[in-house]
Amino acid sequence: MMELFTETFTTMLGAVGRIFIIIVAAGFLLRKNIITNDHVKALSKVTVNILLPCMLFSKISNNFDAEIISWWWAIPLASSVMVAVGVGFGYLFYLRKYKEKQFLIPIGSMQNAVYLVLPIGMFMYAEQFDLFAIYNFLFLIGYIPLLWSVGKILITGGSFKTVKRNEILTTPFVSVVVTMVIVLLGLHQFVPPMLMDSIDLVGNATIPVSNIVLGATLGGISFKVLPQLSDVLKLSLIKYILIPLSVIGLLYAIGLKETNPLLANLLVIESTAAPATALILQVRAYGGDRQTIGSIMIISYAICLLAIPFWVAVWQVL
Repeated sequence: MMELFTETFTTMLGAVGRIFIIIVAAGFLLRKNIITNDHVKALSKVTVNILLPCMLFSKISNNFDAEIISWWWAIPLASSVMVAVGVGFGYLFYLRKYKEKQFLIPIGSMQNAVYLVLPIGMFMYAEQFDLFAIYNFLFLIGYIPLLWSVGKILITGGSFKTVKRNEILTTPFVSVVVTMVIVLLGLHQFVPPMLMDSIDLVGNATIPVSNIVLGATLGGISFKVLPQLSDVLKLSLIKYILIPLSVIGLLYAIGLKETNPLLANLLVIESTAAPATALILQVRAYGGDRQTIGSIMIISYAICLLAIPFWVAVWQVL
């Protein structure tokens, strides 16, 4: 058992480490002004509006088969529940200072569900990556609306009465929904192979470009003011202990490891992934305590480097 834990931990650490090398390099290039914030902003828009939708369409169209169709809805439901559990823990931890501390809750409850998780899947499950990507995209159906509604409101200190429709209907979310409709209706069969190959070629650039965007975004965060230790400990407890334990406990109870090990692995990775970088983008766009949020996120990503391998290894030995 210990041998399996060590082997899994080492393999996963290597996969996560490769990703963090790209992240650190991109952050270094930003701080040296070799790439600028304008470059990062442009790459981010290209990734969200072009590369990721192409990857979504290509992977789902080519690999979404009848076996998945009957229960695909369970994955968006699982992602919504995972976020709800994290937000619930955050609310309990900051109940007495909710108005003052509500902006911290998304950091402990909303994960980097694409830019970090997809590359891990590519390194760890190369032979099953297409299916892994489909599961990941289905996860986004339940996750993205919450990230851009509940997450945006909490992190900017806003009210739940001010959410706007265009903040939920983002390009990745619309792409997943439209693609699902096309596939469920069987219309993807009429897309010319040459066009599908071109879409797939563009989509293949998603992972390397997204890691550059992630690293440059984190690289722009300043460490001039350190966050309160109590907040770091509370959010780390939620994100890296309570949520993974809750998810692993439920997955073990329903026996998903035996019935669908790849999906179970994805959910474990998602449960312990670092905070969504979209939270920083939301603060930049709508206002908020950028300094505190950014410094906590840097610390959280450092913890994530060991947390993901640890929990995946724990899951494998259960």
